[in-house]
Amino acid sequence: MTDPNEAPSGFAEAIQQFNSWRFYDCHETLEDIWRELGAKSGEAELANFYQGIIKVAAGYHHLLRNNYEGTLKVLGDTKRLLSPYRPKTMGVGVDEILSAVERTLDEVKRLGSEHIGDFDRVLIPLIEWEPPDDA
Repeated sequence: MTDPNEAPSGFAEAIQQFNSWRFYDCHETLEDIWRELGAKSGEAELANFYQGIIKVAAGYHHLLRNNYEGTLKVLGDTKRLLSPYRPKTMGVGVDEILSAVERTLDEVKRLGSEHIGDFDRVLIPLIEWEPPDDA
């Protein structure tokens, strides 16, 4: 079993993709990591963590495409997946991600489907990550 605090290969790239608003690429990069984890015994405890970050990326991808229902559905599932990893997992500020997602959902609901394009993109978060010294 891998050290749960050690980032797997590709994780830093996924964080950089997310923070560059390349949400689809981030989703794909993390999905590769998630699939590989599923093939390893003893790694299941982090599967929901990766799936949660994948859904955060996918939700913001939907948001940038003005997909109201997709944004609500995908971001709405992140709390269930990521809450067990609070406050931080693998150097990722999970509390900060969940707070940002909650603010996003509140704003998207306030805007409604007709005005989702008016979403203030300054509210799109960055993933705070403190990689281990050797990452």
